[in-house]
Amino acid sequence: MMFNNPKQKWIFIAAFLLAAGGFLVPFWPLEILGILVGSWAGSGLIAVALGLLLDLAYGTPTGITHYLFFPFTLLATVALLARYIGARFLFERSRHDTLLP
Repeated sequence: MMFNNPKQKWIFIAAFLLAAGGFLVPFWPLEILGILVGSWAGSGLIAVALGLLLDLAYGTPTGITHYLFFPFTLLATVALLARYIGARFLFERSRHDTLLP
C-alpha cells in the first residue's frame, strides 16, 4: 500500500496541486515546491513522476542551462537523496545513531 496513513495522501494531493498551479499560472517556484513536498513526504515514485511530467511539459531548457535535459527530475532525485541521507544520519532515531544531538 502506498499511502500508510490518510495524512500522507493529502500531502501528495497538495504536492500535485502546487505543481499544477505553478504550471497553469506560469510561476515555476510553485512547481519546485510541489516536487520538494512530494519527495520529502516519502514516495520517490510520485516525486520522479511529477518531475518527468513537468519536464515533458516544458521541454529542454534554453540558454546556459541547455545541458540539463531534465531539470525537474534532477531536482526530485536530489531531494530524495537528501531525504534519504537526512533520515539515515541526521534525524534523531536514537541518541547514538545520528550525527546531530
